[in-house]
Amino acid sequence: MGDEVQASGDLLERLKRISLFSDIRNNGEYMEALLQICTMRSFKAGEQIIGEGELGSGMYVLNRGSVTIRKRTRSGDTYTVVNLRSEDNVFFGELALIDDERRSATVVAREDSECLEITKNAFIKLGNQFPGLGLPITREISRILAARLRKTNEDMMTIFDALLNELKGE
Repeated sequence: MGDEVQASGDLLERLKRISLFSDIRNNGEYMEALLQICTMRSFKAGEQIIGEGELGSGMYVLNRGSVTIRKRTRSGDTYTVVNLRSEDNVFFGELALIDDERRSATVVAREDSECLEITKNAFIKLGNQFPGLGLPITREISRILAARLRKTNEDMMTIFDALLNELKGE
């Protein structure tokens, strides 16, 4: 029992360090309830965790190990978007908590890794039971989306400007 309690305490501390849960990290009841809907998943090095184009059903908190996030270009080439390490208190796949769209990238374990999985169905039930828990997480996901949209808009303007300069011969 002691190891189980310690492991549970370690996992709770991991969740508290995740920015997505920053607004609820000091609420013991909410954090315990959140921990209760998490499932530990283990992945071997090279194993795919999420596949680009698959339907998403939940998000992951990287508890141990590291992963690579990859995307395909329209021509079918694959490139690495980012490498994530558990020491950086990271998560991925969070959009699956709020929509039913296909995954936008592939995530592969770089080494043997463990992730806490939170499924959309469990998150919705938890949010219905504790609206004060679900709303701050949903707001944080909205902030993440807004930041990504702003970055995408900036990138599009940079590309547009470069194209115009090329056409003008500058």
